[in-house]
Amino acid sequence: MRDVMKRYERYEATGNRKLVLVTNETDEAAAALFDLAILPALNHYGMPYTVADVSTGRFDRLLGECAAVVLAHDGVAAALTGEQWADIAEAWERGAGAVCFDGTLASARPEIRAFFGSAEFEEAAIDGITVNESTHYITELQAAPVTHALRKQVSASLAVRQSMEPGFVPIAEAGGGRVAAAAFQPAESREGEGAGRRAALYFSPALWMKQHFGHAMGLDDLLWRSLVWTAKKPFASLMMPPFAVCRVDDAIGSYDSFDYVRVLNEYGWIPNIGVFVNEIGEAEGAAMKRYHDGRKAEFSAHSFHELEEGTPDQIYLQHDGTEYGVSELQEHFRRLDAFYDRLGITPSRTVNIHYDELGLNSLPFLLKRDQPFMMALIPFGVHWYANSYSWEPYPYGHQGFNYGPMDPDHRFWNAVGHHLGAYKTPDAGMGPGEFLGSCTVFNGENERNDLEAAISRGVTAVKLGVSSGFFGTLMTHEQRIAVLNPEEWRTIIEGIHDGLAGWTLFYRGYDEIAAYCKDKARTRIAGTRFDERSGELIVELEGISEKGLYVCVYRDEAERASCEFVRTAPFSGRLTSETL
Repeated sequence: MRDVMKRYERYEATGNRKLVLVTNETDEAAAALFDLAILPALNHYGMPYTVADVSTGRFDRLLGECAAVVLAHDGVAAALTGEQWADIAEAWERGAGAVCFDGTLASARPEIRAFFGSAEFEEAAIDGITVNESTHYITELQAAPVTHALRKQVSASLAVRQSMEPGFVPIAEAGGGRVAAAAFQPAESREGEGAGRRAALYFSPALWMKQHFGHAMGLDDLLWRSLVWTAKKPFASLMMPPFAVCRVDDAIGSYDSFDYVRVLNEYGWIPNIGVFVNEIGEAEGAAMKRYHDGRKAEFSAHSFHELEEGTPDQIYLQHDGTEYGVSELQEHFRRLDAFYDRLGITPSRTVNIHYDELGLNSLPFLLKRDQPFMMALIPFGVHWYANSYSWEPYPYGHQGFNYGPMDPDHRFWNAVGHHLGAYKTPDAGMGPGEFLGSCTVFNGENERNDLEAAISRGVTAVKLGVSSGFFGTLMTHEQRIAVLNPEEWRTIIEGIHDGLAGWTLFYRGYDEIAAYCKDKARTRIAGTRFDERSGELIVELEGISEKGLYVCVYRDEAERASCEFVRTAPFSGRLTSETL
């Protein structure tokens, strides 16, 4: 696979450790939900899968070798023939997992309803999902108790709690104690032996459409972890590793020449800092070089300056969206080259740009300086306040969580994991992902420095990125750090560290994460097979990876699932690993 992954393409895999997604293509409206809401997530998660339509007849051969079978959208359960259901039940008895994403389960035959948790279901239109406990693997990343309000109702078949089958555990509700999701594990099952696990999300996949709720909005972990938990192990995916990164904008070297970086470093953070070039003096430049040389921070030119001015002195695009001319840009980049030469540092390959405003005329200058990566919340060639609803970046069209090549020049790549609280910047601005926003006395945003609120916002932002299958970003502007005293700053960063306790996180610089996102977007699992005799999981990758990727290998661990991150070598074309 030489091309970049496309959200609606089907990248089917071979082998005995793939997911089988059962669809009903004759129900065009319901099947479209699979293509629009579930398929982009599977491609983003990097899970091996194949698609089986109910019109093709029996599933016995296909389900003879699979990790799990998934009823992938509304109406599938009711469309299954008796023979097809027998094939699914038999695959489950041999150890395959079974998952239901069918929000019309109430219309299925009694044996199918009972298999997925209850003899009795209530058809309803729901406006929220509540997770009261986070004790189950599928829900353990949720900040329970928590209710996720939907923007628009979706249909559901809610299990009646009193009628639930023995062994099923409710893991989410939809008001009034009605069960919106449940999971089942056979008491005697062990990895590779006996009957498989079962899980069901009883609401329509329409929930994953942005007009209802959407992806990367707080519930994605229920989707991917239900697949991981039920899958017959070992099971492999190309899920994004749990990277965590810090981003600081509008920097001039506050806190005794960037001393706030020292505290970030103590807790593992490697910040990418966008500096106002004209404001960096000798002491600040010396500190930048020290952090740069120690690989403790990355720096790039944010803008020339802005302080106390109505219009920033931008580098790459004028603040009203007007492009700079070539001669103007030649002078801008001459100044930048001289700036970096004076400091003795190399700018980060990921450019941290004021207001994310990058003009098309600037692209050749950045390419020449090996700066192909961005962390932008808006597309190229527009100013921050321009309407950008039409930008639909990979994989979900979410402006806060995306990675992929940028138009019009696909030599440039974006990688952003920012908690907007919405899909689009016109609806959210910087959103709650600016973790000090509204939490300090800066610019009259708060009467006091609210350390508890800052900690909560920082923890939430990082967790949302990781639990949604992206990466967590701790982002703020230096002006807000500057109004905190050193003790307050340390209290916040230490509090965020404590709030992330128990989470597996890989603290990395932005350059490494951006390069990884590029590799991930160009690679898929083409095949995965478990050899029962040797005990080896054989994974075949297809694509291009300049740095190598992490293959996530999941194994059953009592009632949970563990994950091992196995690093591959760089490759182009196909790579087969037999050591997982």
